[in-house]
Amino acid sequence: MSIVRYRWAYSITCAVASLGLVIGLSMVLLDTYPSLSAEPSLLGSQGQPLINRIFDYLSFFTIWSNIVVAIAAGYFVYRPRAASPWFRTIWLSALLMISVTGLIYHFALADLVDTQGAAAVSNACNHILTPFAFVLAWLIVGPRGWISLKTITASFILPISWILITLIRGAIINAYPYPFVNVVKLGYGPVLMNLVVILLACCVLALLLWGIDRAMAHLKVRREQTKAS
Repeated sequence: MSIVRYRWAYSITCAVASLGLVIGLSMVLLDTYPSLSAEPSLLGSQGQPLINRIFDYLSFFTIWSNIVVAIAAGYFVYRPRAASPWFRTIWLSALLMISVTGLIYHFALADLVDTQGAAAVSNACNHILTPFAFVLAWLIVGPRGWISLKTITASFILPISWILITLIRGAIINAYPYPFVNVVKLGYGPVLMNLVVILLACCVLALLLWGIDRAMAHLKVRREQTKAS
């Protein structure tokens, strides 16, 4: 795959992810982002001090996944041939996390969100356009053959870190980013069960991505052999 196509595909992805993040953060800094919930045990209420708003914004898995995508896509633009083990892990973390973001939003959260104006643009970038762009870039231009059991295992470091930070911070401030991790309302038992189910689903998704990756890598080899013959 040509470097030009790599850079185009991941430039668009990086731009979409960055746009959503910049708009969202700007509204958080200006305290103009609409309140996400009237429930005090959920993050996203207006009128809080600036530092609280920033920490709340950075507490959402959606934001984590979009940041990792922006980093991975941006690094691909800078170094299209990058393929070190640590970058493969970051890239797979981005692919896995942003896929989970898109799927959970579509199936569990979309009906709970009602945003207008700039907030709607940010929301669309974060939950719909960035997941679509990053997955599509991978399917069209690659990379191929990067997913392995070792890389999958390492790619779970960031999602598990988010879970730990969410539970620890939530226990301190009695507020959580999503209803399915709201310990105040659900208790630790149901929340941990929700997280286990999500992690198991992530394992299945990772194996599915691995299978797709192997199939595309095999197809690429066959095409190259056909051209050579």
